Amino acid sequence: MDAIECGIVKLPRVPVADNIPGGEMPKFRNLWEHIGKKMPKAGRSGGKTLDPLSLPAELQTALHALYGHYGKTFDLWREAGIAVPPVFIVVCNNTATSKLVYDFISGFQREDDDGTSRLENGRLALFRNYDEHGNRLPRPRTLLIDSEQLESGEALDKDFRAMAEDEIDRFRRDIVDRTGDIRRAENVTDQDLLREVMNTVGKAGRLGEQVRCVVSVSMLTEGWDCNTVTHILGVRAFGTQLLCEQVIGRALRRQSYELNDEGLFDVEYADVLGVPFDFNAKPVVAPPIPPRDTVRVLAVRPDRDHLEIKFPRVEGYRVELPEEKLLSGYHWYNNT
Repeated sequence: MDAIECGIVKLPRVPVADNIPGGEMPKFRNLWEHIGKKMPKAGRSGGKTLDPLSLPAELQTALHALYGHYGKTFDLWREAGIAVPPVFIVVCNNTATSKLVYDFISGFQREDDDGTSRLENGRLALFRNYDEHGNRLPRPRTLLIDSEQLESGEALDKDFRAMAEDEIDRFRRDIVDRTGDIRRAENVTDQDLLREVMNTVGKAGRLGEQVRCVVSVSMLTEGWDCNTVTHILGVRAFGTQLLCEQVIGRALRRQSYELNDEGLFDVEYADVLGVPFDFNAKPVVAPPIPPRDTVRVLAVRPDRDHLEIKFPRVEGYRVELPEEKLLSGYHWYNNT
């Protein structure tokens, strides 16, 4: 709360009113209270086939409402020449819900009774993983990040390695620099690539630079460093304010820390639905401000390798005391 009030993080904007009579809290503020009983109770490993287009009407409305605002931010960033898109994240309760939301957003293949399949393209155009001809995009716009998806590696198209060859080579070099294990760098699996895509969302020149939407289940922890998140939708129960803070915290990293003409930070916003965060905010109409371009500083190699600063990796501490004993002032005086 201190960081929000001081302006050193983004300002979260949550629903504070709606036009539905009779409710103390806006419907989209605590979305799960209205849809929880309609959502699957267990993960998708149970084998039951669910229809992504049968999501509760309230959830579909929330998705379209938040996506509509995201579209305006996306256009603004593109007009400003920002190299990476803003990021929209959906936090779900289990792997069944995450797969339903992911398919609804990005598109999926529906199997007919005669054994054939046909494409149901994503309902949110900017997040579709298929083009207008039904072909899967080599570089995904929407990621599904949960335990089952990470193990399967199915989120990456077969042409992904060819399209992202330069970024994958950089990833291999990073592995060698970190671990010194050349064999591990040469045998990068699809699971390794998917994790790297997730970890580099919003970073120019990396595997995840063009990801626009991330659908997850408890995978975006405090170590997930992405400062381009602008929208969050919660599709799960939030029993405590601490959990609300943890989820909203994924969007609070500022993109720019440059001072304006008044010596202050320009305000940056994170728009949130479905997370009942108890934040004292008043409804305001504020135009979105495009973040300034950031300059990425890279080491000049090999010309400046001799200037590299290395820090030792400390594994433990050991205290060693000298064997000789110090004489007290009294003994020193008598001996002299």
